[in-house]
Amino acid sequence: MSVSLTVMSLNLLDDQPEDSPNSWTKRRDLCVSVITSYSPIILCTQQGLISQLEYFRQSLPDYDHFGISRKGSDDTSDEHCTILYDKEKVELLEGGTFWLSESPSVPGSMSWGCEVPSVATWAVPTKRS
Repeated sequence: MSVSLTVMSLNLLDDQPEDSPNSWTKRRDLCVSVITSYSPIILCTQQGLISQLEYFRQSLPDYDHFGISRKGSDDTSDEHCTILYDKEKVELLEGGTFWLSESPSVPGSMSWGCEVPSVATWAVPTKRS
């Protein structure tokens, strides 16, 4: 049995100043439009701030989410790598985050000359019956 899975990735590029052509208020509706036009089952985000992810949660009610800040689960001010998934089509079985460093299980850890922590978020979805 084959299963079709549509996956999309978006780098949200944090929130630029309001007068910038890349400010979130100028990009957010286009992002939602692209997401809804392709209807990915899995949507992976990079460099998302809480305010951007909250906009997605409000604008994309069919999606649930998983992920934490690159500084750890208690941080709400830094960038997140969050995975959104169509909760009607799949459910999350398992997921986690690890740091791209010599100490991958230590939140906020950095190695190899990095200026900021880098993370990878992963998830194991299963098709809903």
